[in-house]
Amino acid sequence: MSGETKGMSDERKKSDGPSRTVQRKTKEAASAGTKSAGNAGRVATKEAAAAGERARSSVESGRQAAVAATEHVAATAVTTWKVVKKRKAIAASIGAGLIGAVGAAFAAGRATAKPRTGPLTRLVHGRI
Repeated sequence: MSGETKGMSDERKKSDGPSRTVQRKTKEAASAGTKSAGNAGRVATKEAAAAGERARSSVESGRQAAVAATEHVAATAVTTWKVVKKRKAIAASIGAGLIGAVGAAFAAGRATAKPRTGPLTRLVHGRI
C-alpha cells in the first residue's frame, strides 16, 4: 500500500504541478493587470484634471474676449451718441472747413492765373 500511496501522491504531484503553475501564473497576470489598471486609472485621472484645467482656461479666455468686445461696443456707442448729440456743430464745422478750403483754392488759382504785370498796369487795372 505504501507503494500505491506513494504512486498516488506522485501522480497527484504531477497533476497538481502544472495546475499550480497555471494558478500561480494566473495570479501573477491578474496582479500585473490590476497594477496596470491602477496606473491607467491614475493617468486617466491626471489627464481628466488637465483637460478640466484647459477647459477652465479656455472658458476664462473666452470670457475675457467677450468682455473686451463688450467694452469696444460700449465705447463705439458712446462715441456715436456724442456725434449724434453734436451733429449740428459738426455739420457747421465741416461746412466752414469746406468753404474755407474752396475759398483758398479759388484764391490760389486766381493768383496763379493772372499774368505778371508791372505797377502801372495794376494801377489802371490792365487798361494800359
